[in-house]
Amino acid sequence: MKRLWRLRNLWIALALLAANGLAWLGAASVGDFPEVQPILAPQIVEFRDNLWSGQHAGETFSLTIDEQMAEEAVAWFLARHPQVPFTRPQVEIDPSGITGRGLATVFGLRTPVQGRISITLRDGVPVVVVHNLGVAGASAPGIVLNAIQPEIERQLARSQELPLRITKLQMGQGVIYVQGVFR
Repeated sequence: MKRLWRLRNLWIALALLAANGLAWLGAASVGDFPEVQPILAPQIVEFRDNLWSGQHAGETFSLTIDEQMAEEAVAWFLARHPQVPFTRPQVEIDPSGITGRGLATVFGLRTPVQGRISITLRDGVPVVVVHNLGVAGASAPGIVLNAIQPEIERQLARSQELPLRITKLQMGQGVIYVQGVFR
């Protein structure tokens, strides 16, 4: 029995070493995630300034955001929030949704993460649905997605407090078109 117990411990130790090695290999490969400059495009800056000035109530707005602008805006946000363990954002937009990728620091290791969402509009408020989420190439189980979705909905409900109403949200290949009215 003792011999069997020692063999079991050996296999557990080998499995842990292999998992650790794979994690370090994944953490070391950042070649697919180029550095993104933390920049807000001029049209995003103008929109933000108009939104918060309070002097544009009743005026319409329109924004066209491409993948590069989205990546740079995410990098800009992350540069201002160093407690968020995410870097090197990558964004792909298509008519049915948005795929985001990047590197997250998990237990001290940088590992690739990815997710896919769809966005629709309901009563002037974006509705975001998470379709998948993955870490280091493994898909997160449904229970994780089910835990994340209510938090996304809570955050989006807060967007109703913003002084704007979105009247049109359209996603194309590589771009998002947004139109609305400042309140």
